[in-house]
Amino acid sequence: MEARTRPYVRFWTIVAVTTLVVGACGGDKKQEQKAAEPGGAPIPTGEASISGTITLDPTVKDKIGKAPLLMIIASTSPEPNKPAIVVQRLSDATFPYQYKLTAEDITLVGSRFAGNMYVSVRIDPEGMVGSPRPGTLEGSYPGNPVPVGSSKVDVVINKVY
Repeated sequence: MEARTRPYVRFWTIVAVTTLVVGACGGDKKQEQKAAEPGGAPIPTGEASISGTITLDPTVKDKIGKAPLLMIIASTSPEPNKPAIVVQRLSDATFPYQYKLTAEDITLVGSRFAGNMYVSVRIDPEGMVGSPRPGTLEGSYPGNPVPVGSSKVDVVINKVY
């Protein structure tokens, strides 16, 4: 095997094993109980989706560029260097923005939209995809992770890189 292809093989092997392990364990029961508690917790809908409202903190409203790109991200891991399962991109969002993520939004080939997901939102003021850079705005759901099938997974964008 050529040296330059080894990292790709290793990456996809890790993705495949992680997907199998997460699917086999059926999620974290403690997290499912936490999500069911009242007081701002997501509401299970039974539908294979995650939905909610995205709002801007007043301190970041004036920091949005002329051509912002809104990215709604769902991942099985809280680690930012792990690949996201779902990334929904919108170039014309206005706030507050009602969103809904479904299996149709999957961007990581071979992934399932099931179990618990960490939901975060990012706005790149120049419309660029990739790692956050100065000027990037971000927010995440404070009750992460949430089970697929939840609604009222509301996110406030309040962090500036």
